Amino acid sequence: MKKYRWLVIPFLMIFVMACGLASGVQGLQNAVTTQMPAMLTSAPTAQGMVETLAAQQQGSSTCPNTPAPGGLGISMNTARTILQMTQQFTFADGTANGQPATVVTLTTDGASTFPAIAQGFTAQFIGDPCNLSRITITIPRTDQQNTADQGVGILNIVLAGTLPPDVQLSFLTWVAQNYPNVPVSGQQQTTIKTFQFTLQRNPTSMVLDIVPTP
Repeated sequence: MKKYRWLVIPFLMIFVMACGLASGVQGLQNAVTTQMPAMLTSAPTAQGMVETLAAQQQGSSTCPNTPAPGGLGISMNTARTILQMTQQFTFADGTANGQPATVVTLTTDGASTFPAIAQGFTAQFIGDPCNLSRITITIPRTDQQNTADQGVGILNIVLAGTLPPDVQLSFLTWVAQNYPNVPVSGQQQTTIKTFQFTLQRNPTSMVLDIVPTP
């Protein structure tokens, strides 16, 4: 059931992002109630996640429609709103190298979903909250296959709700193909539209850096 939720949650996120947060919530509610009864049977929190998203979006602050140049074009507010509806992540605001930063870790529920990578997982969203300049995600990695499987699964959830729809599907395909095969001290890199993705493995972790293309 937990593996099935990895598929359900990114699907919901992609639907919302593709439709736009404001108009997509109503469409997503309709899809949840009329088109995905089997998914709701296996993931009964889906309707609650949609309702949470709607409430949070109504009360959230907004950023300019056109982000300032030089960043990723991703709003931390949007990323936070999407991720909060999964109920698997917790957030701590601070700074990193003098820039605003939000560090995302797993809740108790999230740790039970991803037990092989729970200790040591962090996602740092760095820069202007209306136009992030960098995302760095650190995921524990060993020779055990479950750390690779759960690593791909958690990236599906974190980034399906964060990247633009025209980038995220290409990225998720690339990461699923490359993540399990990166050797220790190795790396893989790709550019998709205006995003540069670098996946590096050290003796204990996999690190994904996302920055604007040079």
